[in-house]
Amino acid sequence: MVHAPFALLDDCGATPERPSSRLYRGFVREHRCTDPATLDTVMAAAESDMAAGLHAVVLADYEWGVKLQRPSQADTDRNQGASLRLLMFSELAFLSRAQADQWLADAVGAESAGHAGVASWRESLGGAEFERAIGAIHQAIREGQTYQVNFTYRMFGQAVGTPAAIYQRLRSRQPVSYGAFLALPAGGDIEFVLSCSPELFLRHAAGVLTACPMKGTAPRCSNADEDREMARWLARDVKNRAENLMIVDLLRNDMGRIAVPGTVRVPALFSVESHASVFQMTSTVQAALRSEISFADVLRATFPCGSITGAPKLQTMKLISELESTPRGLYTGSIGWLDRPHEGRHCGDFCLSVAIRTMTLGPEANGLRAASLGVGAGIVLDSEADAELAECRLKARFAAALSPCLESSGANVAGLADRSWPAELAQECKASCAEDETFRQARMFSG
Repeated sequence: MVHAPFALLDDCGATPERPSSRLYRGFVREHRCTDPATLDTVMAAAESDMAAGLHAVVLADYEWGVKLQRPSQADTDRNQGASLRLLMFSELAFLSRAQADQWLADAVGAESAGHAGVASWRESLGGAEFERAIGAIHQAIREGQTYQVNFTYRMFGQAVGTPAAIYQRLRSRQPVSYGAFLALPAGGDIEFVLSCSPELFLRHAAGVLTACPMKGTAPRCSNADEDREMARWLARDVKNRAENLMIVDLLRNDMGRIAVPGTVRVPALFSVESHASVFQMTSTVQAALRSEISFADVLRATFPCGSITGAPKLQTMKLISELESTPRGLYTGSIGWLDRPHEGRHCGDFCLSVAIRTMTLGPEANGLRAASLGVGAGIVLDSEADAELAECRLKARFAAALSPCLESSGANVAGLADRSWPAELAQECKASCAEDETFRQARMFSG
């Protein structure tokens, strides 16, 4: 089945007074940059479309950022097809949370709402491989090559049900400010993107750049008192503060290249945000953008985000290419929107997420879609492999526990075995329903 491309850029904090979710429809064309040397040409074509009234949605692969920052890596097999994509649409609607809820409910429909999910997950590496990689990072730190490496790997599964229903379930478990649900143009290996990213990469509004790097994680607790104590622990923890500060300094340096001199500042340091299954430490970096700077210039100075590379950025990206066995793709790249420039400026307003907590779905075959999800952790000298692997799995839990499940009250779980799904999918349903209840209980303490 061919799906018309669309993009829901989903702010779960949107209100009727501030309808900040964006729904893009009426796909017209795509501008794609695979060679960063052609970036200015590609952006000129996109800006011409925006001047004519079209609206742009941005997707940038992590490996495209490798090519952008390290041109010598452009022709390696893992980087060759990586791209920056600008999807151009004729229609843009601004939605509140309630309106986005209704649009999703209509897209899901009554019949498919309860039996969508992903099962049969497998990791792209084992515990021994993970431990060896952490050992190699420790050696690189001792040799002075890097201070911190964001090491990642992939998880692969089988998706059942409509992508809209899967996204609806993900969103109910992890409502965030930088979510995204996209149907991409036909013909690629990826048909849908489902992102529940809590992390802002970069926003530009009225000449002000804002970044909110996220580094530092702690699990949520079902007991309210223990939950509050865990948040306090994260806020005070020396290791997490050190990791966060390294990335804040990296982003200050990146943003300083394109900022009005003397305007880079850090209005918030070591804040703790609550999410469904984890606490995250974030900081805020702001700067005034120079009027002559274009969107292409912004990408050259800042992409990919330092929170998902490590520091120093270029050398650490080289280490990542050597240590990670599979390409990241869109994961840890970016998703967002770009508006046409205002008069007197070369860069329009934009908002880009860091594409973490992000799942991609391939074409449907026999009722299933290949699903891919990336997870990672920031590694420093005192990081322990077992603890970091546990952190990766904790971050993946919002999706990895999302097996197909009938969610309506009184659902006959045993009846799922009669459906034409692989046996392992039906076997996971009952456990998935229990997991969903665990998430609902955890959310009671998320305020």
